[in-house]
Amino acid sequence: MSVTASSAASSARAAFAARPPAPYALAHVTSSSAVADVAACTRNPMAAIETNVTGTQVLLDAVRRCNARVRRFVFVSSAAVYGNGDPGRHDVQRWNEDLPLAPLSVYANTKAWGEAQTALVLGQANVSHTSVRYFSVYGEPQTVKEGSHSWVVAWMAMRAKLGLPLHLNGGGRQVRDFVHVEDIAAATIGAMLARGADRQTLNIGTGQATSIADVAHLIRNHYPDAEFQDRPLPAGDPLGGTACTARMTAALDWEPRITVTEGVARYVAWLDNTPAALPDFLRREAAEAA
Repeated sequence: MSVTASSAASSARAAFAARPPAPYALAHVTSSSAVADVAACTRNPMAAIETNVTGTQVLLDAVRRCNARVRRFVFVSSAAVYGNGDPGRHDVQRWNEDLPLAPLSVYANTKAWGEAQTALVLGQANVSHTSVRYFSVYGEPQTVKEGSHSWVVAWMAMRAKLGLPLHLNGGGRQVRDFVHVEDIAAATIGAMLARGADRQTLNIGTGQATSIADVAHLIRNHYPDAEFQDRPLPAGDPLGGTACTARMTAALDWEPRITVTEGVARYVAWLDNTPAALPDFLRREAAEAA
């Protein structure tokens, strides 16, 4: 997971009252052991394949070998598998889990493969499994990486904090379905525990569309001097859509609770109280621009 929240995980466990009697396995191939960034995967596809594809297969093989001790395997996928959805539409699209996949990047391809491979390998082994498609995860303590264009809330807040212009890639017209990390933690635990999640693919989102330009304005509410700067849309960056959440709500008996406005305010407050989180490369950029 790109960001963690142990307190959210604790409260989420309490929210899902039914406790299984045997261990569960959570497969999350998007943390320090994975290439989780679209731009990084594009720059080095072999590293993405080695980590995201081979790493997933290693986990699946381990689960298959000890399937009597694993009650469920949760593969963390991404809304990136939808690409731009229906290219003939120009409105905000809502994507349900049965739509054809149309990945636009190496990263998205590795996620689509992981979903299919999880269903194939664990279906044959008769191991309970679930794939969860995270939409746009954000929240404290997420930090940015040099050369990346992911994690727009963190990028904009950190740039604004340092007095740097906020980059509106493609004019900021892309939309995202932003899901706070605490809601992500709750949904992932729900996918591990809920009976209705067995052998399901679930969107994890709010169903609410927020444009990148909207995020910039929310950030500027906290940093009034922030300026905007239009930039080209990076390769592999989808125009975006929102999650159809009907299947998620039915399977998990749960809905996200943190709005984007609240989540951005929480992130800004955390950043103001944690200046050490500002990376050196952004500090250098700010010093050179001064």
